[in-house]
Amino acid sequence: MGRLWGGFILQFFVLNFASARPPNVLLFVVDDLGIADVGCFGNDTIKTPNIDRLAAQGARLLQDVHPDSVCTPNRAAILTGRYPVRSGIASDRGQVRVFIFTAASGGLPQNETTFAEIASAAGYKTGMIGKWHLGLHSSSSSDFHFHPLKHGFHYFYGLPLTNLRDCDPGNYVVELVIPGFRPTNILIAATIIGVTLHICYLTGVLGKCVFYFLLTLIVSTAFALCVILSMFAVFNCFVMKNYDVVEQPTILENLTMRFTDEAMNFIRSNKDGPFLLYMSYAKVHTALFNTERFVNHSIHGSYGDNVEEMDWSVGQIMAVVEELGLKEDTFVYFTSDNGPHLEEVNPLTGEYEGGWKGIYRGGKGQCWEGGVRVPTIVSWPGHITPGISLDQLTSTMDLLPTVAKLVGGDVPQDRTVDGKDLLPLVTNKGQPSSHEFIFHYCGNQVHAVRYNPKNSNVVWKAHFMTPKWTKGTEACIGQGVCNCHGKYVTIHDSPLLFDITNDPSESSPIGADTALYQEVIKQIYPMLKKHKASIKIVPNQLERHKNIFKPWLQMCCNFPFCSCKETDRELEHNPKIL
Repeated sequence: MGRLWGGFILQFFVLNFASARPPNVLLFVVDDLGIADVGCFGNDTIKTPNIDRLAAQGARLLQDVHPDSVCTPNRAAILTGRYPVRSGIASDRGQVRVFIFTAASGGLPQNETTFAEIASAAGYKTGMIGKWHLGLHSSSSSDFHFHPLKHGFHYFYGLPLTNLRDCDPGNYVVELVIPGFRPTNILIAATIIGVTLHICYLTGVLGKCVFYFLLTLIVSTAFALCVILSMFAVFNCFVMKNYDVVEQPTILENLTMRFTDEAMNFIRSNKDGPFLLYMSYAKVHTALFNTERFVNHSIHGSYGDNVEEMDWSVGQIMAVVEELGLKEDTFVYFTSDNGPHLEEVNPLTGEYEGGWKGIYRGGKGQCWEGGVRVPTIVSWPGHITPGISLDQLTSTMDLLPTVAKLVGGDVPQDRTVDGKDLLPLVTNKGQPSSHEFIFHYCGNQVHAVRYNPKNSNVVWKAHFMTPKWTKGTEACIGQGVCNCHGKYVTIHDSPLLFDITNDPSESSPIGADTALYQEVIKQIYPMLKKHKASIKIVPNQLERHKNIFKPWLQMCCNFPFCSCKETDRELEHNPKIL
């Protein structure tokens, strides 16, 4: 009798559990999307029905935050589940906070373990579509040392760097730092200087040799600057398919449609799964761009058009998931890589081209809430209660351990992983693994600390440094992206302390002379010291000699012209305007 029961139980297990398909994993990461840019997080004018539908079918994570507040370090954190400084993706004083050249020699080290590697080891087909921004080459233009395919992805189609202003003809990223620095103005300035020199020569102020020397210097400098500005787009803006450059420079207009097409094709090709797809949008980063159908689609100008086309793309991809009957078997995660870019203003029209931060202070590049708190949604029908909102403290670093749990893989045990498995929280099964402390970095400096005491619903946030703003704004002084050190920040000897739970807009700091302040700060300082002691010294991937243009690392199709177009693509879908 016992054997019969044992055989029955074994058969029941095999039929009902052993053959159960592990879930697909679909990850959407948007670039520079503000927490107040989508309907389900409070926007009532920009139309985002597809993202809102995801939220209605799943959970909104109301206090989901990044460890940093700009692209490159946060993307490293998403992939590895670790503070970026542990990977060497943290800038020091005087260093740029992100990779700015495809021909730089820094990147996400190969000894880091990404969620793609964990999924691949578990038998998943893994694909990445869109923006990478974590390095490409180390020593030669053919080593692809930091390429997505060297980090666990089986397929890559997208931008090895990012979408820059320079990728749009007539736009120049340098204007964020030096307003008006564009070829036409350089030529006008050179002409004025040349005429002035000529007048000085005619009036005898300058000798003939000095005049010709200065004139040659001005003309050659102006010519060189114009060439450099025009070549920036060619060198940095190109599309790759796996290891091949298929388009150079990037044609922006239909780029989102091509990304969408690639994502749909990847899902169809791997429908028998399981698969993991990392959909990393170039939107809504400047330069802003749209297909013709989405131009003037929003009442919020070009930025609103971009959000709405991105939302359309999410809808197209989710439609394929449903069409193939995979909705119940697919875990979906949607987020942004940081807050809105408050410094983004079109130099020609004066139009604001950044996103909305809602009630929060600050934006991209800052450790104020507007820079680190992002609109995150998780959906998994049958496992996550639809339409719920969760206010527990979570982090985008939680993605790696969550993916590991979903795919049946292992979280690395040979290093510190800072993320927590989200599944107990979002599925309401078991005791959630909550964060007691989260450290917010600006480069390699901890600017703020979040503290959620055990058995308490209150989350405290202490600011040790804050960026200096341009008067009357919350944008940083004189830069395209906020600086983390020196004269650009204010150091608070008595940290600013906020009750983020009851004061999410960080408008009413707790008095430094109160007993409450002293008690909270007394808990934060020892943990900050312990955290800093846990950071091992590793090579800095953003140091100056790695984050500069190196000609021998430059990718170039159709050499020496560095010019090619993708010609073998027919887009399957026709955008339906909502």
